[in-house]
Amino acid sequence: MDNMQLQWRAGALLFLALVIASAGQEAQAPLPQSSPPTLRITVTLVQLDAVVTTSNGRHVPGLQPADFEILQDGQPQKVTYFTYVPGTPAPALPQAGGEKIPLGPPPPITPRQVRRVIALVVDDLSLNFSDLVRTREALREFVQHQMETGDLVAIVRTAGGVAILEQFTTDRNILLEAIDLLKWRFSGRTGIIPIETVNGGRSEGDGERGEPQVLDYGFPTQAMGALATIEQVIQGMKGLPGRKSVVFLSDGMRVDSDLTRAIDEVTDLANRSAVSLYAIDPAGLRASARKRNEDPQILMPNDRSLERFPDLPGGDDFEMQQGLDTLARRTGGLFYHDRNDIAACITEAAADQLGYYLLGYTPREDTFEKDGAKAKFHRVTVKVKTPGLSVRWKSGFNGVPDELVTSRQDAPKTREQQLMDALASPFNSTGIKVRLTSNYNEGKKSGPLVQSMLHFEAKNLDFKHAIDGTWHAAVDIVTSAYRGFKQPMQQRQRQQEISLTEEQYRVAMRDGLVFNLADQIKTPGPFLMRAVVRDSGNERIGSASQYVQVPDTHKHQLALSGIMLKQASAELLASLNRPRPPEDKESWSQGGPALRRYLPGQGILYGFAVINAKLKGAEKEFRAGSQVRVFRDGKLIFTSEYTHRLTLSPADPTRLLGGGVLTLGRNMSPGEYLLQLIVTDELGDRKHKQVSQWVDFEVVATQTAAAK
Repeated sequence: MDNMQLQWRAGALLFLALVIASAGQEAQAPLPQSSPPTLRITVTLVQLDAVVTTSNGRHVPGLQPADFEILQDGQPQKVTYFTYVPGTPAPALPQAGGEKIPLGPPPPITPRQVRRVIALVVDDLSLNFSDLVRTREALREFVQHQMETGDLVAIVRTAGGVAILEQFTTDRNILLEAIDLLKWRFSGRTGIIPIETVNGGRSEGDGERGEPQVLDYGFPTQAMGALATIEQVIQGMKGLPGRKSVVFLSDGMRVDSDLTRAIDEVTDLANRSAVSLYAIDPAGLRASARKRNEDPQILMPNDRSLERFPDLPGGDDFEMQQGLDTLARRTGGLFYHDRNDIAACITEAAADQLGYYLLGYTPREDTFEKDGAKAKFHRVTVKVKTPGLSVRWKSGFNGVPDELVTSRQDAPKTREQQLMDALASPFNSTGIKVRLTSNYNEGKKSGPLVQSMLHFEAKNLDFKHAIDGTWHAAVDIVTSAYRGFKQPMQQRQRQQEISLTEEQYRVAMRDGLVFNLADQIKTPGPFLMRAVVRDSGNERIGSASQYVQVPDTHKHQLALSGIMLKQASAELLASLNRPRPPEDKESWSQGGPALRRYLPGQGILYGFAVINAKLKGAEKEFRAGSQVRVFRDGKLIFTSEYTHRLTLSPADPTRLLGGGVLTLGRNMSPGEYLLQLIVTDELGDRKHKQVSQWVDFEVVATQTAAAK
């Protein structure tokens, strides 16, 4: 790094200056869109995907249309569309010189950057106590070590609320928090007491292990509830890019006639949404998964025949797994039930969809019904003619063409629907360029607060010029603080009239508009802060989001406020014996806390507060130090010295204040950077003596480039 330097001054003065200077500037960087191959069900083309593997599970490329056979309702169909979509290797995770560096919050992901979309659905209504514990451990292992760059992941419970899109994230910390919320439910389908054996022997259907007690009276209803959750998850994933997988972890799902119809609906929705479902029985070690997965015959619900599975220990065990096997098989996935390594199963399922064939054929004229409510479910079979190869596919669809489904979904949306759709999406809408900057802070009177600066471009708004020379626009603003399952979502909505003089209008066109917001947060933990701005005139919508960690300060644990950034003035740099920036950089207007965009050679002033540091004696002595690190693309590029330059807050003597100036190198590369602040309380207990906080900023090459 070229001449990046860090210098210090009285922390209280720096922090107060940052709090006062909270004007925002101009947002940039619209997000590109992507359009992956889509599956189609129309009156002229039925298109489906197929995964071809060898006996050991390796994907097979290079096949031709003549290598496949397609049947609809048992009748052969001619392949009229064919292509192979190869898998893409996972981007290499950046290293930090061999040192294990904790990564900060990920930047917002764009649709083009999404590689895989993975919904991990935990059937906590069916898992027994020990299996749920093992499932939690496996999910942590996947999130911490197997989740890759470009993965959009959600943790969903069948017993929880299904606000699907809010749950998809690239942030491991948010996912780990959701995993910690998974609890065993005594009201579920299975109990904790194993089935008693008769005369010391093995009871019928208990398999190779003691099975949980089955609560039959609640099974059909709760199984339908689990399928309803899966259906909602797939529906929420329908508009997401990338290859999409639902990994369903459950101890079992017995099938009846009602569940058969529900599985038909899930199969149709999965086919139209390009989603494959993978089922995992956390108990493992029941039968040969590979034998089931390679069998080309479709397992129909309520088929009690066990001839195809001679290694199954008994009918009851088979029935418990029948629904999971059917669900995976008919949606083109796999059923894992003989493996003890749950994390490995999740990893394999997530990787399975990278590399597949798209096959299409012209359906018969009687395939589709005019009345969608009476549409018949059509079963599709795909066979591969090459000996030794196996194929998996989505096994059918309802006789309703996409055009009819789409016409219902594409009806004009109300103002409220537009706002809620943008609020729920894991991506940022870009009709209006919006940037959200949220920081945690806490005061004696206010308590825990998340203070947010919402910046958006005035150039994207539909301003009207009035006769008196003023300019007018109106926007809808919706903000939310989302934590997760069964947690209250704090949401606010307001309509804001904007009236500007000619001078204010010119400044707004250059620097944008900023609204300051404050949310009282009573529950500690990670929060997804999200904001949506909608122009009432042209109906353009912009959105942005940011994760904020609210610490549990009531337990007197060491905590940090958010980090405030601001461009350092020439006078401040001179007082620190740093070179003055060139004249064109002095007039830079995008370095405020709302945008945090800087030019090479500029100085960045930052400030923070330390909460619950140990204070000794009447003199309130403390011994705490701080250190700054800067990352680029996950690589550590700068580390400051460890220093004790903190001071007591004059307004609240229980708080410490700190700050500094980070001087950027004159040849610093443009791009996104992360600043990590680490504070160590040397008087604190060993477990809670160190905390860290993150903030992002951007370096742009020139003022001309930044204006684009």
